[in-house]
Amino acid sequence: MSKEPPRGLEPTAGGRLLVRRPTLEDLDDVFRIHGDLRTNAHNPAGPDRSRDASRRRLEEWLDHWARYGFGYWTALAADDVVAGSEEGAVVGFACVRHGTWLGRPMLNLYYRLARERWGRGYGTEVARHAVEWAASAHLELPVVARTRTENVGSQRTAEAVGLHRRPDLEVEDDAGRVVVFATRWPA
Repeated sequence: MSKEPPRGLEPTAGGRLLVRRPTLEDLDDVFRIHGDLRTNAHNPAGPDRSRDASRRRLEEWLDHWARYGFGYWTALAADDVVAGSEEGAVVGFACVRHGTWLGRPMLNLYYRLARERWGRGYGTEVARHAVEWAASAHLELPVVARTRTENVGSQRTAEAVGLHRRPDLEVEDDAGRVVVFATRWPA
């Protein structure tokens, strides 16, 4: 049996995950993960309340891909991708896409994984791959991860992939403090 990933799937440097461009067929997994209260415990907007909300989210991702040729990935467990089938293999969604922070353009680093996949290092693996991809693609924008004070796991992931805490970029909003990690932020 070949060790090559199926067409359209790119292995992460750690090799346990495969990433690909999302498709409309990912809607069930987008809703499963983004509609889960546990995966949104630190998200002030809360989980997606309906499949329609997840569909709008997915359509935004696909629009970004159409405009820029990159965006958030669908991440799959390599061991679960069997004989060309991705059934049950989706671990989560991650990568970077264009955004702004404090009025400046940046690349938003995003990682949201299914709750049953937490604690295996998948978040760090796919986030690291995203940061390395952004650097190799020469996207000269800073990479920024925004989280909440109580979301220690997300903060650890951001630090583990080479981002540095930037208190000077942090703000307070209605939900509390927005903790910011960045790389290549201009002086």
